[in-house]
Amino acid sequence: MFPHLFHGLDISEFHCETCELAKHTRVSFPISNKRSSHPLHLIHSDIWGLSTIPNVFGARWFVSLIDDCTKVTWIFLLKQKFDVSIVIPNFHSMVQNQFGVKIKSFRTDNARDYFNQLLSPYFQSQGILHDSSCVNTPQQNGVAERKNWHLLNTTRALLFQGSVPKSYWGEAVLTTTYMINRIPSRVLDNKSLVEILKSFYPHFKTSNGLTPRVFGCTTFVLVHSQYRDKLDL
Repeated sequence: MFPHLFHGLDISEFHCETCELAKHTRVSFPISNKRSSHPLHLIHSDIWGLSTIPNVFGARWFVSLIDDCTKVTWIFLLKQKFDVSIVIPNFHSMVQNQFGVKIKSFRTDNARDYFNQLLSPYFQSQGILHDSSCVNTPQQNGVAERKNWHLLNTTRALLFQGSVPKSYWGEAVLTTTYMINRIPSRVLDNKSLVEILKSFYPHFKTSNGLTPRVFGCTTFVLVHSQYRDKLDL
C-alpha cells in the first residue's frame, strides 16, 4: 500500500498472522472424476429428514442408495432413522440375488445411524468397506448430497404442479426417483440410467409394463363387488 515505507526490505515472505486468522476460508475441494468401473461395487448413501410432516404411512425420513458406476438410485422411506439398519442389509441381499454381485464399499457421511450396533457388525461380516466423510464436510459425500438435492427440487415441483398435499411427499420422492432413473440424458448419449445398468445385466427388468401417469392426476378407484351394494358407486 505504501511501498516507500519498505524500501530495501523483502516483504514477499511476510505473513500477518492476524490477517490469516481474520480472513481465512476453507480450501476448495478438488473435482473428482473417478468412477467405479463395475455397477454396484460402490454405493453412496445419505439420510434425509426429519420431515415436519409425516407421509401418509408415517414416514419422516428417506435413505438414498446410489450406484457409483451408473448413478441408478434406490429410495427407501423410513419411519425411524434406525430403520436404515434393516434397509441396507435387505438392499444388499437384493443386489446379490438380482445381480449376482456383492457390494464392496459403502460411502456415507459420519451420521451415527450408519455406525450403530447392527449395521457396523454387518459391514464387517460381509467384508464391506465403510468409508465415511469427516465432520461438517458434506463435500466428501458429494454424490449422495447432490442426488438428494436433485430429488427434493423435483419432488417440490411435482407437489406444486399437482396441488398435492405435503403428506404425499414420500410418494412424490419415490415417483421422482423412478422418473430420474428412466429419463434419457444427452450426457449419456440419450440413454437412461437404468439402460446403462441393463447394459451390464441384460436380464434386469427396467419397467413394470404399466403406462406412466401424471403425478397428482385425478384417478377413480374400483371397489370390488363383494365390498359394495349393487347401487353403490
